[in-house]
Amino acid sequence: MRLIQLLLVIGIVPLLLTSCWGVKEIEHLAYVNSIGIDYVKGKVVFYTQMISFNNIAKKEAGAGMSKELVSIGKGEGRTVDEAIFDLYKTSQQRLSWSHVKTLAFTEAALREDVIHGILDQMDRYYEFRYTIWTMVTRGSIENIFNANPTQNMSTLYSQLNNPRDRYSQSSLVAPLYLYKFIWKWEENGQILLLPTLTVNENNWIENKKPSPQLQQDGVCAMQSKKLMGCFKIDEIMGLRWMEKETVRTPLILQIDQKPIAMMVVQKIKPFIEPKISNGKLTFHIKVKAQGSVTEQEKPTTEKELKELAAKEIRKQIQKTYLIGLKSDADLLGLSNSLYRSNPKEWHRLEKDGVLPLKPESLGEINVDIGISDVGIAKILKKND
Repeated sequence: MRLIQLLLVIGIVPLLLTSCWGVKEIEHLAYVNSIGIDYVKGKVVFYTQMISFNNIAKKEAGAGMSKELVSIGKGEGRTVDEAIFDLYKTSQQRLSWSHVKTLAFTEAALREDVIHGILDQMDRYYEFRYTIWTMVTRGSIENIFNANPTQNMSTLYSQLNNPRDRYSQSSLVAPLYLYKFIWKWEENGQILLLPTLTVNENNWIENKKPSPQLQQDGVCAMQSKKLMGCFKIDEIMGLRWMEKETVRTPLILQIDQKPIAMMVVQKIKPFIEPKISNGKLTFHIKVKAQGSVTEQEKPTTEKELKELAAKEIRKQIQKTYLIGLKSDADLLGLSNSLYRSNPKEWHRLEKDGVLPLKPESLGEINVDIGISDVGIAKILKKND
């Protein structure tokens, strides 16, 4: 009986082991951190960025950090899949896509066929996730992939892979997850605003040498799967007042173009109301927010500060709307508000999937801003 039991054990153990024979050791895989898409002379150019994990491990252990090793791969092809397989030719290990954190396009790659190709690949291959940050660069993919954060910190903590961290401190353009990209890409009436990333070579110095750093510098707008235009950050400052995800954002209050106070604005609640009167469609906007005064140059009453803040917010919203119209881009998302509240009317008015808008389509902008905190010092009043 014992002999039979021993033979059974000897026979079963190899069967259990075979299930692990095909598993790759983690050191035998190359983990892709970010992917980039460009379009040059009729070909798709597919980039991968891989980073060493030395600094992350050393930071956790409290040890000194060395310069991070960044590897960039490139493949070309007539389609996205062909470009990926061209990259495989020179890969020394199997590429793992399960840790991809960012998808970056160049402006040239914002084409329907290219975007369809990459989304199709990511939808078919099980390793990709939909919680990947999605963005655009108006420069080169290699430049943003090669930019290293200050203090030898890992690229994992840069604006490329962790835009939410910086956005929580100073909110200008909301970061975009891949699942939101797909939703706004596919749905009628939506405006897709892709954050743009560039390399700033002027603001930081390390060891007496320039230290190029990543910087968000605007958005590229797409409607009905077409690129409508790309806009600089100073042209679209009104977007933050229409974004529910805005965490905290600075607002300079001015009189005669001279700053008199700085306010940090939070708890922003925008609302768009489409109205049809005598066959004329207009959109009325309401914005509620809370502000705190962080700096004050001249004595001003609380009422005056509120009025100045409301005036500046209205001005920025109007400017953003009118700049978008020059490229037929509905930057404020007015079309979507009508599509959701009155889809029948939207379908009656739309042309080629886009709602025709005019300067006069933007109606009243009501801003209600409260001052909840002024820090340690009280507001200085003129009449005191």
